[in-house]
Amino acid sequence: MERLKTTISAWLSRRAPSREIPFVLFCATCLQLAFLKPYVVMIPGERANLFSGLLCALALGAACSLGAKRPLRKGAGEVGMSLALGMLMIVSGFMSLTPGSSSARGFVVLSSGLGGFWCARILLATESRRRTFVWLSSALLGGILLFSLTSYLQVGNVYSFLDPNPHPLATKILLLWFAPLTLLVTGSRSAKALAVFLIVASYLVFYLSSLRSAVLIPFALCIVAFLFQRFSLRYLLSIIGVLLVVIVYFFGHLPDWKLGKEYEPAYYRVENYPFSWHIATKHPFLGIGLRAPREEFLKDYETKYPYVSKEQFLGSVQTIRSSENIFLTFMVEVGFPFILFYGVSLFVLLRQLLHRIGPVEHTDALPPIALLLPLTAALLHCLVFDALLHPQVSWFFHILLGLIPTGREEEEAGTVSLGVESRRASTLVGMRGQYADEGEAARVRRA
Repeated sequence: MERLKTTISAWLSRRAPSREIPFVLFCATCLQLAFLKPYVVMIPGERANLFSGLLCALALGAACSLGAKRPLRKGAGEVGMSLALGMLMIVSGFMSLTPGSSSARGFVVLSSGLGGFWCARILLATESRRRTFVWLSSALLGGILLFSLTSYLQVGNVYSFLDPNPHPLATKILLLWFAPLTLLVTGSRSAKALAVFLIVASYLVFYLSSLRSAVLIPFALCIVAFLFQRFSLRYLLSIIGVLLVVIVYFFGHLPDWKLGKEYEPAYYRVENYPFSWHIATKHPFLGIGLRAPREEFLKDYETKYPYVSKEQFLGSVQTIRSSENIFLTFMVEVGFPFILFYGVSLFVLLRQLLHRIGPVEHTDALPPIALLLPLTAALLHCLVFDALLHPQVSWFFHILLGLIPTGREEEEAGTVSLGVESRRASTLVGMRGQYADEGEAARVRRA
């Protein structure tokens, strides 16, 4: 009886409400960022999504204070890099040309980025939690697609019900593709059918969004999957054949002005490579601050792109106020040290992920290829869009980074496995000894 009481009390302690609060808050944050509902304006006139940033910060605080502490203790290097990036962002905000607005945006970038990464490290460390998150993400993706198609039918575009423009919507969908990709590798037949449906419906939304990048990126992902031997050549050619038909039809029906060299997204993104470098060299250490005005830097700058005048480019700079490339934006607005540290962090994590990709283990809750493809898609989209300034994108992007297994986890898994096998062997030996003793005693009684 005493042993039964001990077992029940231990089970209740594991299921204590305080243990579940961080995960529940994490799931609620995912739900809000997937649909941006509710959307609360916390500071009138401030365009930064402070409400979502605050939710991310609360989820991070709950995970660090109430969740498991082992990832924090074991990941000293990751903790140190997180603190360094946070300090650079905070100091950059205070020293920027627009301290209030830049600091608000810096808070959103930090809370969504560090929140997503560390919530994944702490709250999604077990296989059961990861499986739960896969199904949650599949449901979120299905809901996003339903809202997008409904929006298109009612107002003529796919994003009005969910996002301010189609770019964050498309990037969010690409990131959530990790869920159907996981089901394609590890799921049952019905789960694989659901995964195919979600991917096909997503591509329909990309087509209806009229985003060239969103239509082209899945083509690149097929090539990446083939290079890692996830497709046979015949299967690859069949998928690429269908995609090529859609792509040719898509570009054939775009208006001519969207394909011209004078199209604003085209000239603005090309011109921003030299212009961003021009600004960054004037403020190399802390940048000019997130979303700070850039017009004054045009006074001693001459445009390089031959199909745009300085006056046209000035008008675009006044309206857009970023580089439309997150890496250039961080370089200009937060400084060289920040983009260097962040780039090194991305490189280390992606290298760890690439080293994990090998023969598929159907027991894995998250196959590495299911993380690699969405992360690749998001990084490609970051070249034409300031994706990580949007919390609904940054949160899911950094969750996937936090789900990348580390060498420490492999060693611990090996140690646990050896311990389990050792206990099993000891149990078997003990049982055999017990049976032998009982047999000997029975023989003695018969004698």
